[in-house]
Amino acid sequence: MNQPPVDDLADAPAEDRLAAAIAGIAGQDPARSAVVTAAGSSGRCSVDYATLAAAVSRLEERLDAVRPVGVVARATRVESLLVIAAACGRQHVPVAFLAEDSRDLVGELRDWIELDDALEVPPAPASRPRREFDTVPPPVVVATSGTSGPPKLVEHSWDSLLAAARLAEQWHGLAWLLVYDATRWAGIQVWVQALLTGGRLVVPASRDPDAVARALVEERVAILPATPTLLRRLTASADRSLLAEVTLDRITLGGEAADAPLLEQARLVFPAARITQVYATTELGEVFRVADGRPGFPANWIGRALPGGVRLSMRRDGELLVQLSRDSAEVGTGDLVERRGDRYEFTGRRSDVIVVGGAKVLPGRVEEVLRSVPGVAEARVYGLPSGITGELVAAEVALADSLPEGCTADGVRGAALAACRSVLEPHAVPRILDIVRRIATTAAGKTPRRPTLSPHP
Repeated sequence: MNQPPVDDLADAPAEDRLAAAIAGIAGQDPARSAVVTAAGSSGRCSVDYATLAAAVSRLEERLDAVRPVGVVARATRVESLLVIAAACGRQHVPVAFLAEDSRDLVGELRDWIELDDALEVPPAPASRPRREFDTVPPPVVVATSGTSGPPKLVEHSWDSLLAAARLAEQWHGLAWLLVYDATRWAGIQVWVQALLTGGRLVVPASRDPDAVARALVEERVAILPATPTLLRRLTASADRSLLAEVTLDRITLGGEAADAPLLEQARLVFPAARITQVYATTELGEVFRVADGRPGFPANWIGRALPGGVRLSMRRDGELLVQLSRDSAEVGTGDLVERRGDRYEFTGRRSDVIVVGGAKVLPGRVEEVLRSVPGVAEARVYGLPSGITGELVAAEVALADSLPEGCTADGVRGAALAACRSVLEPHAVPRILDIVRRIATTAAGKTPRRPTLSPHP
C-alpha cells in the first residue's frame, strides 16, 4: 500500500496538512476509501479520497474568491466537515465546529458565514472589501461538551489541534471507528488522525451495541476510540458472536474515568487489543496517556515533569491541576483524584458531587457498587433537589440482557439497594432507584449527571 506523504506533511504548516494529506493520497490511490458512513447497515456509503480531494479544491476556490471573516461548520455529514476543515485550513480562514447543543453560541462569531452540507459559499457583501490572505495561522474554534456546565467556545491553533496526531508508519492506512460527535474535540482528533495517515474513518449506523459491533467486524476496524460508557455498553450488550469476530489492534479510552472492572472486561472481550487511556480536555488538548492497563495514573507522576514538559499537581480537595509547560500557569481541571496504593484514580468531576445535608457523595463511587450487582449492566447516579437535605441521591440501572437464573427485575433492584447499604455511608445510598431499558448518554458519549436528558442511541 502506498503511504501518505508524511515527510511532506511534517514540513508543511500545520494548517495546510489536512488538505495536503487528502490531496497526496488521492494522487497515489484515488479509489482508496476515506469515509464510510452508516457502517454495519444496508445503508452503508463510502467516499473515496479522490472525491474528498475534489470537494476540498472546489471549496478552496470559493473561499479564496470571497475571503470570509470565518466559517461556522453546520454540516451534518462527516465528509462535509472534513472538507470544510481542510479547505479553511489551507485558505487561512478561521473555522468553528459547533455541536447541536452549542449552536446558540454562534452569536459570538459575528460576521462569520455558515456552511452546511451543500458547501455553498455565499457571496461577500458589497459593502465589505475582499480581505487579503492572512499570514497569521487561523484559529480553530471548538465548543466544550457541556458535561458539567453550559458549553463554551475554546479557540485552538492548528498546531494544538494536530499535536496528538501519530504519523509514524505503524499508524498508516488503518480503519478508525468514529462513535464520538464529529464536531467535538475527541471526534475531531479521530478524523484528523485517520486522514493524516491515509486511513479510513468508519461511522456506524448508530451507537446501538450490535450496530457498533457489526461495523467493527465488517469494516475490519483496527482502532476503537470511545468513552468508558460506550465501551461498557458494547462489551455488556453486543451480540457475543459478533464480538468474537472483532479484530481490534487498539482501544483508546477518554472523556471519563475507566475503572478496573471495565478494563478487565475489555481485556477478556478483546484480548489482542492494546488499551490506552487518554486524559485530554477541549481547553488543554491531550495532557497524558496511560497504557499499563490499570485505572488512573502512577502516583509518582504528581509533582514531576512528564514527557513534553507537563506537570501534574493537586489541590487540597483532590482536584487535579495541570501545567502544560514551565512558562504556563497551573490550570484547575475540575477532575477529582484520590491516592489508592501506588496510583491516583479519578473519582469524578467537582461539579458532579452531590451534597446531601452537607455530606459529599461521588456519583462514580455509587455507580461502581451498582454495577457490581449481578444482573446490572449499566448504572447512572445523579443528584435531585431536596427541600430537606439540599439534594438526594438518585440512580438508574439498566438490566443485563440475560438475568441470573431465578432473578427478577425487582430482585435485582433489591440486591442493588442492599449492596449500597452494605458498603456506602447512609447519605450515599440512593433514595430513588429506577430500572430503565437503557441509560441515556450525552452527545459526547458520556454518562450524564443531570436529572433529565434526551437519550442518544
